Amino acid sequence: MKRLIPAVVLATLIGMFFVGSFVGALHSPEPHDVPVAVVGPPQAAAQLAPKLAGKFELTVYADEAAARTALADREVDAVLLPQQQKLVVASAASRSAATVITSVFTAAAPLAVEDAHPLPPGDQGGIAGMFFVLGLVIPGIAIGVAAARERPLAGIGAIVLAGVTVGLANAWLGDVVFGALPGAFLGLVAVSAAVVVTLGLVVAGLVRLIGTPGAGLAGLLFVLIGVPASGGPLGARFIPEWYAAIGHVLPVGQGSTAIRNVVFFDGAALGLPLLVLAGWAVVGLTLTLSALSQVKRASFAG
Repeated sequence: MKRLIPAVVLATLIGMFFVGSFVGALHSPEPHDVPVAVVGPPQAAAQLAPKLAGKFELTVYADEAAARTALADREVDAVLLPQQQKLVVASAASRSAATVITSVFTAAAPLAVEDAHPLPPGDQGGIAGMFFVLGLVIPGIAIGVAAARERPLAGIGAIVLAGVTVGLANAWLGDVVFGALPGAFLGLVAVSAAVVVTLGLVVAGLVRLIGTPGAGLAGLLFVLIGVPASGGPLGARFIPEWYAAIGHVLPVGQGSTAIRNVVFFDGAALGLPLLVLAGWAVVGLTLTLSALSQVKRASFAG
């Protein structure tokens, strides 16, 4: 029994870290500089700004069409039309975020609310995206661990193949079967494959470099930290800012953003997510090459 005490302590600590990370990030959503378009004269935004300081960042647009375009391009999260007494939101970006925005603005003034980019009937709760991403993260870690045991080129080939097959299978489920992420099948496949390949390369590189602990480090970084730091169903602007800052540089959060933008916003604002994924893929390849260099030097010295 005494030999199991360290395992009990470790299990307790892992549970505490898991709950602390997820619940700590997601339990009390608060807006932080959420971008909102205001259509009308600058005075309209000036009157609202003091009341919303720190929570919303108001930008004046000359006309409704330009503001709606900004919403579709993911430049803003809502559009306020004071003269029409209307608020336009996009629940497809985050149902929870749209709910918080609506609550704050309708409490200040009676407003009609329009959902310009609604969630599909297959995901009225707005949570499918988070679990879909988990369905990419876990296979990405698993194939990375397996690939690290093979020759480098074979391992990389296996990671790429897994990325394609996981992307196809999960996109088929998410789009065709459940209708939770509908209407952009090929784009969903491509982004899903990119997430799996990126994580697989990083994990394989870590395991080659430091052994089995590399898999644990990947799980810590990409699951216990990466998923809640992405904002989950809330979005990064509604979790603690320091946590959101971490999420911005991790592939999980940016992969989630890319999936949402491909499916619901016609591929808008993909530059940063794809850049972050590419950067992490390069990190994975660099770790692999570094580990191989160490092995070759050891073999030469021997």
